[in-house]
Amino acid sequence: MKDDERLIETLSDKGYTVYAIAQKSNQLIPYHEHPSEEMVIVLSGKVRYIVEEEIVDLEEGDIIRVRPHSVHSMIGISENGISNLLLVFI
Repeated sequence: MKDDERLIETLSDKGYTVYAIAQKSNQLIPYHEHPSEEMVIVLSGKVRYIVEEEIVDLEEGDIIRVRPHSVHSMIGISENGISNLLLVFI
């Protein structure tokens, strides 16, 4: 079992909702919000997160937490074309 698969399993077992996504470079996820807190773990590549009016560039190993109901967006900025992320809803 790979480390990222083990992390997903562990978080899921703890009751968190976890999504593994592969985001293409320049692929935009439009502004949206969630009723729960979101934690993003960058497994590989680079992404730009826009939370409210703050812009944060993230790369492999970085983690960002987004408060409930914070309007946010995300775009892939990885040179190799793909960013692999875990979205964890707390």
